[in-house]
Amino acid sequence: MMRNQEQGSRDDMIFDIVVRSYIETAEPVGSRTISRRYGVGLSPASIRNVMADLEEQGLLSQPHTSAGRVPTDRGYRYWVDSLMRPEELAAKEKEWIGRELQEAKTIEDLAEKVSKIISQITGNAALFYLRNLKRVSFLSYLLDELVEAHRLVDFLEEEPELYIEGAVRVFQQPEFQDLEKMRSLLQAFDEEGDFLQVFVKDLEEEGVHVHIGSENEGDRLEDVSLVVKDCYLGRMPIGGVAVVGPTRMKYPKVMSVVDYVADSLTEIARRF
Repeated sequence: MMRNQEQGSRDDMIFDIVVRSYIETAEPVGSRTISRRYGVGLSPASIRNVMADLEEQGLLSQPHTSAGRVPTDRGYRYWVDSLMRPEELAAKEKEWIGRELQEAKTIEDLAEKVSKIISQITGNAALFYLRNLKRVSFLSYLLDELVEAHRLVDFLEEEPELYIEGAVRVFQQPEFQDLEKMRSLLQAFDEEGDFLQVFVKDLEEEGVHVHIGSENEGDRLEDVSLVVKDCYLGRMPIGGVAVVGPTRMKYPKVMSVVDYVADSLTEIARRF
């Protein structure tokens, strides 16, 4: 059945409330909660009807018969693509990021700072992927050895490097009190291949990419979301940064952090 504009706007309003509430509380959201707290001008019965419609569309699910609803992976995708409002980073956060990155003089130092910044601001795990670059001085690498772009090939190694920071933050989330989910994600962090596959897949595709739960290939990442963006040397992607967290992550903040840090790394490489 086609929705009219008024119904679509009403459904989106209720859905947006459910998603934002669940992200904040990790608790299923019920119709009475929405009616009492958010002043939507609808009775609990009307809200239940809307939520039932959203469930039929695959955007919400009901964990238990008597419980409220929670977003599905498809629901998060719709919210991120259509309803979400970006959250601008605070000036002090931008200043801190710039200051930390400017202090880095080696690849290892840069990777440590990038991962620390992202994990600390977002409260999730941070990944820094470096595409086959030798571990040499960042300054020397850019100033002395890469006078001509084609010489980049001289500095390739066989294996890329992946730096991980703050994995414990993910396991502190209520979703990962389940031992099977914890064990599966621990294997992913330990073996790294699943994460590297995401970076390689996104490489050379511009912009911030969001991979939500079941959209990820393989069982070990089906309970997490990844927010990824590449960084560049000129037009060549040399790596990327990412956040790993539960599908119930604060996408507006996380996407802004990943976007800003990746662009900052590209700008640093351009200046050198």
